[in-house]
Amino acid sequence: MSDNEETKDKKSVKDAFSSGKPKAGGRGMAVLFTEDEMDIYCEKLSKETYIFHGKEIEYKQLDYLIYDPDKYTVDVHFKDGRVLDLGVKIQWMIRPYFSKAEEVQIVRTKNGEAIDGTFVPMHHKGWDKNKEEN
Repeated sequence: MSDNEETKDKKSVKDAFSSGKPKAGGRGMAVLFTEDEMDIYCEKLSKETYIFHGKEIEYKQLDYLIYDPDKYTVDVHFKDGRVLDLGVKIQWMIRPYFSKAEEVQIVRTKNGEAIDGTFVPMHHKGWDKNKEEN
């Protein structure tokens, strides 16, 4: 087998997380979920924020999320150093609530029932907690 044949058959680790659709927001970053694989819900009063999804993911590998309020995007950071785009831009109707969340509950569902989940800390790009306290 030639070197060309070997490299042709090898796939990138990123391919396992790619949806096959154009990359989210044109950022050229692999995505964790496609639009039809997830839904975001924010509770106005309690500020609880949820990402519901059906696809299996390794919750133990999730480290934290970073929300960019200027671009309305979320980067998902893993403990092994990988960074994936969440896969959707945060819609205008939930932005005021999403931007106040300090953690997100990521919940796997099947037939409308929660079957697994975890809490993930969320950071906000460009937001300094000390500035807000002063």
